[in-house]
Amino acid sequence: YKAWLEANVKRLTPFEQLSEQDAGNRSFDDETLLKYQKMFGYTNEELDSVIRVMGEIGQEATGSMGDDTPFAVLSEGNRSLFDYFRQKFAQVTNPPIDPLRENHVMSLATCIGSEQNVFNETTGHAKRLQFDTPILMYADMQQLLSADQAHYSYCKIDITYSKEEGLGDAVTRICDEAQEKAAAGCVMLFLSDRNFDENKLPIPAAMAVGAVQKRLVDNNLRCESNIIIETGSVRDAHQFAVLIGFGATAIYPYLAYESLVAMSDSKVINKSYCEVTLAYRNAINKGLYKIMSKMGISTVASYRCSMLFEAVGLSDAIVDTCFNGVASRIKGACFTDFDDDQRKLHTL
Repeated sequence: YKAWLEANVKRLTPFEQLSEQDAGNRSFDDETLLKYQKMFGYTNEELDSVIRVMGEIGQEATGSMGDDTPFAVLSEGNRSLFDYFRQKFAQVTNPPIDPLRENHVMSLATCIGSEQNVFNETTGHAKRLQFDTPILMYADMQQLLSADQAHYSYCKIDITYSKEEGLGDAVTRICDEAQEKAAAGCVMLFLSDRNFDENKLPIPAAMAVGAVQKRLVDNNLRCESNIIIETGSVRDAHQFAVLIGFGATAIYPYLAYESLVAMSDSKVINKSYCEVTLAYRNAINKGLYKIMSKMGISTVASYRCSMLFEAVGLSDAIVDTCFNGVASRIKGACFTDFDDDQRKLHTL
């Protein structure tokens, strides 16, 4: 077994060991960046109090306890789908795991590869791409895309939809596409909302991941494929946790990185591109440790697909299609409501 691992497991080169050339550069100009930030609901408060702080100090901002904002379903403004979920936690006096003092028993290590029949002892079980965290950097994405296609073939699925199609039909379409490609032997399914334009709207990332996860599980294909989401909608630890909890193997938050690099260029943050993006990823990693520890979970592999959330204000149609199995005691927003929200953001 040890020989199989040494011969077959491939490890991505850590971001810290790469040169600045390989680390990537800014790809959005200021006008394009603003367009994307508007589409994905970024606010000045989030940019300054959440993203900037993580890029500067490498951990989440310290704030007072409590959340006095209205539930997303009752809010008058546009709210992200992530805000409709509440994290579960073990209701005991002593937290199950202390993510600071017991960090040595916790891990975010992630593997990509086709899982095979555990009753067959073959070298194919060891064909794995391994990396330290499910939060990908630009260099990690390039390494995944250039991996050996014989064992790590990939397919790209565009999770945008036309205004004529409608959100519900679009979710069904990407599920059909993902099922077809997974059945054809695709190991890495890259879901991307990067290609929206004046005629296309992005599907909410959590909705796309949850729906594809459910479809693959229902058709016994999930162990054959890995879901990698490239999205501009995630920026804090809760949002990353939602995507992982509903099935994402890895996440590439391109817009958060672009926003940080823009801050670095304008000297809002006095750090280089590499330093600021690495600090942000470290902050998200710490946030994931904290969220996992509340349920006594020590590895991200155990948290993935766990659906340890409660939905507040989502209709049965959305829960059944995208988040089947999640407790939803209060009904509310349907596909049409989220479609309307996306159209309003797109109009802005």
